[in-house]
Amino acid sequence: MLWRCARGCGAGGSKRYPTALDAERYARAFDREDQADLGRRAPLGLLPLRLLRAWRLRHHEQADR
Repeated sequence: MLWRCARGCGAGGSKRYPTALDAERYARAFDREDQADLGRRAPLGLLPLRLLRAWRLRHHEQADR
């Protein structure tokens, strides 16, 4: 697998994986947008985001009942 930074910072490299399927799986993981998970995977310093996300999920689940 070859990779390079999509932002144009010049970072890049390559790595061999046992199979093409393994390379594809890792490529998908690296392409993931971290912004979508920010409230769920927030570090302890971002506890308010975790609390807000939990409250929203609970509120949404109660509204669906």
